[in-house]
Amino acid sequence: MKHTVVAILSSVFTLTAWSQSSQPNPIPLPTAGDANSIIFSVDGRQEVTLDEFERQFLKNLNLKEKSITAEDVDTYLNLYIRFKLKIQDALDAGKDSAEAYKRELAMYREQLARNYLYDRSVTDKLIKEAYDRLQEEVNVSHILIRCDRNAEPGKVNSILKRMTEIKKALERDPSEKNFADLALSDSEDPGSKSAGGALGYLTALQVVYEFENAAYETQVGGISDVFRTDFGFHILRVNDKRPNLGEVKARHILIRTGNNAAQSSEEAEKMIREIYTKVNSGESFEEMAKKHSEDFSSKYSGGNMNALSVTQYVGDIERQKWAEKAFALKQSGDVTEPFQTNYGWHLLQLVEKKPLKSFDEMKVTLRNKVQQNQRSQIGIDSLVSRVKREDRFVESAALLDALVKILERDSSLIKGKFDPLGLPEELTISENGKKKSLQLFDAALFQIANQAFTVEQFAGRLAAQKRKIEGPVDVYVKEAYLAWVKEACVSYQNEHLEEKSPEFRHIYKEYREGILMFNRMQEMVWDKANKDSAGLAAYFNEHVGEYRWDDRYHAAFLFCSDKKMMDQAAKQLKKGWALDSIRKVHTSKSQLDFSYRFGKYQLSDTFLFPQHDPLKMVFADSKFRKKKNKIYKLGAVGADYVVVQIYDFLPSGPKSLEETRGPVASKYQEVLEQRWIADLESRYSVNVNTDAVKAFKAKLNVK
Repeated sequence: MKHTVVAILSSVFTLTAWSQSSQPNPIPLPTAGDANSIIFSVDGRQEVTLDEFERQFLKNLNLKEKSITAEDVDTYLNLYIRFKLKIQDALDAGKDSAEAYKRELAMYREQLARNYLYDRSVTDKLIKEAYDRLQEEVNVSHILIRCDRNAEPGKVNSILKRMTEIKKALERDPSEKNFADLALSDSEDPGSKSAGGALGYLTALQVVYEFENAAYETQVGGISDVFRTDFGFHILRVNDKRPNLGEVKARHILIRTGNNAAQSSEEAEKMIREIYTKVNSGESFEEMAKKHSEDFSSKYSGGNMNALSVTQYVGDIERQKWAEKAFALKQSGDVTEPFQTNYGWHLLQLVEKKPLKSFDEMKVTLRNKVQQNQRSQIGIDSLVSRVKREDRFVESAALLDALVKILERDSSLIKGKFDPLGLPEELTISENGKKKSLQLFDAALFQIANQAFTVEQFAGRLAAQKRKIEGPVDVYVKEAYLAWVKEACVSYQNEHLEEKSPEFRHIYKEYREGILMFNRMQEMVWDKANKDSAGLAAYFNEHVGEYRWDDRYHAAFLFCSDKKMMDQAAKQLKKGWALDSIRKVHTSKSQLDFSYRFGKYQLSDTFLFPQHDPLKMVFADSKFRKKKNKIYKLGAVGADYVVVQIYDFLPSGPKSLEETRGPVASKYQEVLEQRWIADLESRYSVNVNTDAVKAFKAKLNVK
């Protein structure tokens, strides 16, 4: 869902003030003695506590702009009542039982819970570590030999033997050349093998945690120890370390080459050098980008790109070098010389350089990244320890050992065909010096609080793994058990977050209600406005005077490099030449010599033109509106010579519904929402505890 809950809740402020006098007289409610007092209820079913109202009021009011008044409290109370009316309507319509709502809410809960599941002190340390590492960029090369985590010992030993040999060879000669030669012969990373293992510069939070650790813990020119990730076994060489360059904002012009390019590589180079000459002669880089760039993600904004860093292109050496071209520029406005990549010919102009942000500025972003990174495993381990400590975790080591011995003798487990029914029904174990006879399937391997996790559940998990076991069975089973314990502890904490964390409980309720209101608004207002074509047309007819065109010209503007070309273009127009044919003739020597625009334009459309004056000149002189299909030579206008063909003058007049459907639909949505609210106010009773309101105002010391 694109709308945030904050935005959804804030939308209640767009409603007109709710009239409390239109509701029945309040029935007696609990007095305002504490935060749990009821400040209002909807239909006697939905109660809002003073604590909830205060929290929402203080969060949504901009305290920086003004002091709080009694009117602010009354206004927000009215708005919050309307919000709760919509929630009640959504509940009565069964929107909380819709599968789409349940899926969406589950997704939000999962995202929100990450901030509350893990040990914050551990997370804070990891955030600080990540920020400290972000101060540096590390240039690395690596060698990878792939190996699955569950590979059989023989294969693991064979790979480790080869990696040990490579390590010794690199200790004898740690040079970049020797490393590159070994990467070419042995590495199984297809992305970097052909480049001698080179990945270029990286920084924190861009690669798996084990790889990042090795990069930052190895000195420049040094070779790391052999280390393992989910991809296999690695050795890396640190080629360089430097301070983080930060981010750079630049403008970009690209003339494409290669497949589907409009011109040959030679023509592209000629064109980029012509552009470079014009920019150096004082022409606007942004205007050149709008006219000629083939980087369509930045062309229409004058070549302006989002801020970029070198390290965002880890593993793509060519693009790192491309980014470094921008960082090499010294002053804002400086331009690179034309340079070529696989994409085509480029120019970059420096806008600004931005150093790495402060820790406080990055803290929220870093927290989100850490929680999604492998570092989160450290936080999970801390959480598991806390659940074990706080929630009466008990396990039976004797039962687990006995179960492991049984499973070691079961060949079906090794083959990936384990059947739990093959386990014995009863089992005798020795625990605390006493023998116990157990019904095996019902026996608890561990407990969290009063919840038992049984052998039957664990056996089901093992049976679900339909793959052969390559390593020792006892190691496999114990690792599976530990993973299950960890998963169970996290799940237990997650399931009890509402009771363990008031903050989580409050925010989750906001999510729940925000999504409900959004879905009901979608049905009652937004979708209805789109589907009710008769109602939309009726609304438009009632307000047609509000939707008008200004005077417009239907015209074509031709921008020529000199007077001679202007005269030729005017003659070609008179002969009926197509605009594209005229362009092709006049760009044979230079792509920059000629361009055109055509369409229906108001005076306010000057932003569509590289030079605003031609459109202004046409609107300033009434002669242009007297004849259709008339051709005029405007002469020199700025850097161009301009020809205009006026197809027609379109005087100010009403727009059709199709020409202004978007703005009309937006206004019609407001009408539908007002009707919906009026209906809710007539169907539901709202009982306000005036004593609680007075007590709240007194607490805030407002009048």
